[in-house]
Amino acid sequence: MQRSCRAVTDRPVRLAEVFYDHLFEMAPTTRAMFAADMTGQMQKMTDALLAAIAQISAQDTAELEVVLHRMGREHYVKYHVEPEHYMYVAHALTRAVRDVADQDYSSYLSSCWIAVIQWVTEHMVAGTRAAMGTPVIHGPR
Repeated sequence: MQRSCRAVTDRPVRLAEVFYDHLFEMAPTTRAMFAADMTGQMQKMTDALLAAIAQISAQDTAELEVVLHRMGREHYVKYHVEPEHYMYVAHALTRAVRDVADQDYSSYLSSCWIAVIQWVTEHMVAGTRAAMGTPVIHGPR
């Protein structure tokens, strides 16, 4: 996981470009949620992802859970991101990591990345559902 993290962190701009390409291909309606110039958004996304990975790697997730809940709430209120959008985000990010990590990627690393991405999106969805006033449904732990 750390080797593929290095492969990804060495190319954060590429990761963001590939992620958004996949996201907009899978869910074209999400493109309207973003400004025409994606430079700032791409930097925010990669900064947030790398910070989350660092905290997960350090097994310091309590604060991260709070941050992810807040981000989910904010994304719903400000950008109208619905819980079902996170499915596309998870798939697009998984594909982007695979594409950017390239030869460092394996089925084991795929499983690790999927687990991390699902954990992150689960907590963001919980924040979204809280903002919507709907019950929070947690997946298996």
